Amino acid sequence: MVEIIFLGSGGGRFITITQFRPTGGFFINSSKRIYVDPGPGALVRAWRYKIDPRKIDVLFVSHRHTDHCNDSEIMVEGMTVGVTKKRGTLIASKSVVYGDEDHTPAVSKYHLDSLEEIHIPNPGERIQLGEDEMTITPTIHSDSTTIGFMLKTKLGKIGYIPDTEYFDDLKKIYEGVRLLIASVTRPTNMKIPYHLCTEDVIYMLKDMKQKPEMLIMSHIGMKMHFANPYKEAKFIENVTGVKTLIAKEGFKVKMERKDIKLKTLRPAREL
Repeated sequence: MVEIIFLGSGGGRFITITQFRPTGGFFINSSKRIYVDPGPGALVRAWRYKIDPRKIDVLFVSHRHTDHCNDSEIMVEGMTVGVTKKRGTLIASKSVVYGDEDHTPAVSKYHLDSLEEIHIPNPGERIQLGEDEMTITPTIHSDSTTIGFMLKTKLGKIGYIPDTEYFDDLKKIYEGVRLLIASVTRPTNMKIPYHLCTEDVIYMLKDMKQKPEMLIMSHIGMKMHFANPYKEAKFIENVTGVKTLIAKEGFKVKMERKDIKLKTLRPAREL
């Protein structure tokens, strides 16, 4: 069994500032324990749902925007048990590790030196994570180094599409995944550069020869939030036939051999 726990579904500057939707990213429990895109609140939300950062094996950070990387350093401190043990793997975009023309690095040299492995991969590269294999996927985003992934597990493939605008290769890259997690920032008729909207997802899914069993929409922006993302998800599902859901804090997905089960967790700790 492979488990995914969502620590929020928000994205974009205004959702991040207001926290109308939490921005904690998500956690995959497979042959390795992988935390993905620890935005603001990731540490607190992790503890709230019994995810001990000291037991995380891999931190994946798609790019250097605050809603994806804000809690990276403290999650590294967790993985390294307060920087007392050299352990853990960081897989991150070039901008996260080195910064870019607009940003400083998201992870300091102090924290980088505490890690056992650091990968700054290009699209197409493969990284072995225990019994699983992660293939790095490309994007078209304002941070040009942004990366996604496809994780091959014993129970099938999980795809993650971070911030990106639509491009035709998306349908080929993620074809055959059982579970697809996609950052869908904007609703119908409100497309903006460098981000997916509802229509983009429909185009992608309709053209796939082997569609995913389930799509989970995350990185909900303010316009999507007030347009009713659940209605948008139902529209995608009706048009494409792919079961489509909206991530939320405490949303747990269990991928088993024959099906994918859903559950909403109760917080272990109140904030």
